[in-house]
Amino acid sequence: MQGTISDSTNSGLLKLEQASTALRRGGAVMIRDQQGRAALCIGAEFADLAAEQMITMARAQPVLCLTGRHLESFGRSVPQDRPVFSLPARDLAAEQIIALVLGDGALLPEAGGLLAERSGSLPDLACQLMRLAKLLPAALICRTGLVDRAEQNNLATVWRLPVLEARELAELEARPPQLVISTKVKLPLAVAEDAQMVMFRAPGQREEHFAVLVGRGADEAAPLVRLHSQCLTGDILGSLRCDCGPQLQTALARMAEAGGGILIYLAQEGRDIGLLNKMRSYALQEAGLDTVEANHRLGFETDQRLFAPAARMLSLLGVTKLQLMTNNPDKIAQLEQHGLNVTKRVPLILPANAHNERYMETKRARTGHLLDDQYGAPARSKARSKNSSAD
Repeated sequence: MQGTISDSTNSGLLKLEQASTALRRGGAVMIRDQQGRAALCIGAEFADLAAEQMITMARAQPVLCLTGRHLESFGRSVPQDRPVFSLPARDLAAEQIIALVLGDGALLPEAGGLLAERSGSLPDLACQLMRLAKLLPAALICRTGLVDRAEQNNLATVWRLPVLEARELAELEARPPQLVISTKVKLPLAVAEDAQMVMFRAPGQREEHFAVLVGRGADEAAPLVRLHSQCLTGDILGSLRCDCGPQLQTALARMAEAGGGILIYLAQEGRDIGLLNKMRSYALQEAGLDTVEANHRLGFETDQRLFAPAARMLSLLGVTKLQLMTNNPDKIAQLEQHGLNVTKRVPLILPANAHNERYMETKRARTGHLLDDQYGAPARSKARSKNSSAD
């Protein structure tokens, strides 16, 4: 049945929540790979708080784990089948580790000290876990050396450590969104008094996605829909570094003018890297990197967002066909992969400003956003791109 959660998935979600809480407090977690090998891990960004305690727990020397994106951004050659690299951390001070994972490639040792790790290895599992916990995808691990599962579990019990299995992480990565409608309420807006808010929730997850139904909302055969990822700086503070706030308000206004529409608001701050990491990316951009380069320097992919939750939300609202207000072809592709029929793309073109021109140009040039005119035609001049917008 759609929306039903298996006992194993439910258990994995609970364990992930416990592990994420521990990691975000600077604590350690035990991970175990498919071969039964175990390691303790912490977020590399907490090296100054927890590394020594983890070494004491595991009685082993730490290894620093970095994603391939980290290495590529530092100018290193990275095989495509090696997602993570590791290097001994014993000769690195905590401050050096933190500076390295925050983008200081000069601190990276020569290539001889790096080991390319396979998918599913303990270093790979550790970096996956950090990303799921909304931390930098860089970890410090200490392999326990214990081969007996009971001894591993005893170590975790003594130190009160959450334990996550490779199987559980794989199930969590592959699971379809388990969102359900939690509540509906009238929400008069300045641009549309006839509006309703629909809250969604997923067991075991903190993220709160919601939809705003304007006017006729989902009652149209192919309603006007906007997918909007949370942007606290733009939506609330009016930041000029992006165009998220104006896009949000313009989308709602256009829905009101059209007599109806659906705004899907996704808890995916900073392309789903979180607010703190978005600010870290901003700091790197101030040092000269563009948006894509800055995210890679922190170990992230260009865009971490998945729009399966949006597809699930629309399905729960009874939407099978829609007109999508977007400049981003990836949103269309992902919705269609999940069985929705996007009958029309509706551009959302807004003027740039002096603070976000490079941001817009990066999206046009590097991530395929259709920003050159309202029909998404090929670029004819850089000047025109400066008057365009992204989402």
